[in-house]
Amino acid sequence: MKRRGFTLVELLVVVSIILVLMTLIGGAVSGARSSQKKQSTKALIAKLDTIIQQQYATYATRTVARTATGVLGGVARRQMASGDMPDSWDEVKTLKDGTTGLASSPDRKFPLTAAQRAYAEYREALGPTAQFEGAECLFMIVMLGGLTDCLDCGGLSLSEKGDKDGDKAPEFWDAWGNPIGFVLWPAGLELPPGGGTKFFSTTSPFSGAAIASAPGGLMRPLIYSSGPDGKATFGEPAASHIKTHVNCGNPVDPTVAMFGAFVPPSDDPMDRRADNITNFDAEVGR
Repeated sequence: MKRRGFTLVELLVVVSIILVLMTLIGGAVSGARSSQKKQSTKALIAKLDTIIQQQYATYATRTVARTATGVLGGVARRQMASGDMPDSWDEVKTLKDGTTGLASSPDRKFPLTAAQRAYAEYREALGPTAQFEGAECLFMIVMLGGLTDCLDCGGLSLSEKGDKDGDKAPEFWDAWGNPIGFVLWPAGLELPPGGGTKFFSTTSPFSGAAIASAPGGLMRPLIYSSGPDGKATFGEPAASHIKTHVNCGNPVDPTVAMFGAFVPPSDDPMDRRADNITNFDAEVGR
């Protein structure tokens, strides 16, 4: 019998089909990996959120003693939270003199707890920079054991972590190798991104004021990942755009305070907030 080989056209068709199949398989594998990373990051944020919210809930009912300057109620509770869960090294710096209070209100003081003294010593020993300070403070307050009845804190020692900026102060990392951010008072936070609606209805987390229609109600701490693109885009870089240090720990008008009107930085004019992952995403989805 006369044997007939494949024609050039047939070979090209077979190669094309193989390339298409490889592309489809590669896309499916990449999508699965991306989904796995998102789920892993969401799980870590959820665990951190449970720990932080457990501590945060204690301030609503904690007895507040009158201080020398007569600080009571919501103001005093905000100061307690700022001392227990600082989100900037400026706040930790105020603990150095043996009392705690807002950096913006140095006359309002409370005796330090053992954990707060440990925070002050930690900062003095490391001398960290401000670039990822929220993430570094989150790692510090969780791993130094300053939170109430933190049964899960020890388990976080196995989470991915590192020192992104090389200042010897580690951070928890998301699945893309970027620090998990933390802001104690995210006044003016807008979720969903670009929706034009403030997530929180008031700047006073312990005021007892009526909660408006905003989905988040009264302010609570924000924990977030910048997502696959590595851009938090509440503003970048973190040190100059993420938060206003003057108002750190002291919530004010959300239109001018932390996470106010979003203005993309000049070096990266795109709005990259869509892929961010936060501890409030589930609430926004509902």
